[in-house]
Amino acid sequence: MGYSTMLMGKGFDQPRNSVKQIVKYLIENPFQTETEIQENVFDYFRYGYRQIEPNKKYADLLRRGLQKGLYKRFLWKKKNDSRNLYRYYVPTSVKENFLKNN
Repeated sequence: MGYSTMLMGKGFDQPRNSVKQIVKYLIENPFQTETEIQENVFDYFRYGYRQIEPNKKYADLLRRGLQKGLYKRFLWKKKNDSRNLYRYYVPTSVKENFLKNN
């Protein structure tokens, strides 16, 4: 835990961020964008005055879950500046297995 995390009021007693948090959130709130996931699961705001720390660790968490097959994404929109917007969801088979084991 870095100094910036301590400044944000997240002490050492805070749980570490995990892919399981993303899965649980997506089960309850399917078809969310990466920004919505980061804001609602980790209280991390990518844009504006509230951005204190880099996006990398949250993006890596999201990618890790995709690689493990815990959730999937589909292309929702193409932006003019060559960026793509995706929506994330948990497939039914993963949802059933996750709910049974947690």
